[in-house]
Amino acid sequence: MSKPAGGSAPLVLVPMHSSYREDPDTEGGLPIQSLNSAYIEALQEAHTNPILIPLGAPLPGNLDWADGLLLPGGVDVEPGRYGAEPHPTSEWDQQLDDLEFQLLDWARQARVPVLGICRGLQVLNVGLGGTLVQDLPSQRPKGDGHPRQGARERLTHGLHVQAGSRLAEIFGGSDLRVNSLHHQGIEVLAPGLRVSARADDGLIEGVEAVDGSWTVAVQFHPEELYRDHLFARQLFAAFAAACRGEDESPRSRLEASLALT
Repeated sequence: MSKPAGGSAPLVLVPMHSSYREDPDTEGGLPIQSLNSAYIEALQEAHTNPILIPLGAPLPGNLDWADGLLLPGGVDVEPGRYGAEPHPTSEWDQQLDDLEFQLLDWARQARVPVLGICRGLQVLNVGLGGTLVQDLPSQRPKGDGHPRQGARERLTHGLHVQAGSRLAEIFGGSDLRVNSLHHQGIEVLAPGLRVSARADDGLIEGVEAVDGSWTVAVQFHPEELYRDHLFARQLFAAFAAACRGEDESPRSRLEASLALT
């Protein structure tokens, strides 16, 4: 795997998602590919260079120039990928699934750092052999302490970080409050992952790879929090450090990276 030369910013692959833009001349809206700008801004603030990958086109045969992969939030994973029948609330995009699982396979084989966010955590879990709860409010109502109302940056529930995990080292503590914008979650954890954080109700909210690679995913949305919350900036800074080929574990390295912003 190539590494950034000198002080150049690492190149981070980020898949685009399909959506529609209102257009008076197009019935149903104009189909577009896009990405929430919060991801781009958070990656740029961490001194990485996001490279957006479109849907539908074949990946380049050689991705040795890429230094990391961010799997963002989005629609649901197609339930057949983990052997389940679709729930009425499930919505998925076959092209997006095809792209993201292909990118995940590449990243795991190339051992480049992976950061998964919301759907990205679910893609990682399914890609490594786990399953999902398709609709927390209806299938796990007594344990669904994940209100999704209000602003995207609203802190809605506690996060309990497992001592000794990468997240504990990155965040420097065990208890936080985070936002919540999801209706699905991990049901059966993939064998290649371990839990690094849980919500108040016990739902898995953070995972990491057991093989020592820098593969970390969270169920909440740090890209919506990085402007106002140090722990969210620390997560992107740690990911950027890993993409540069540095060990993010010394907190002085993280603090130095954050001081640049």
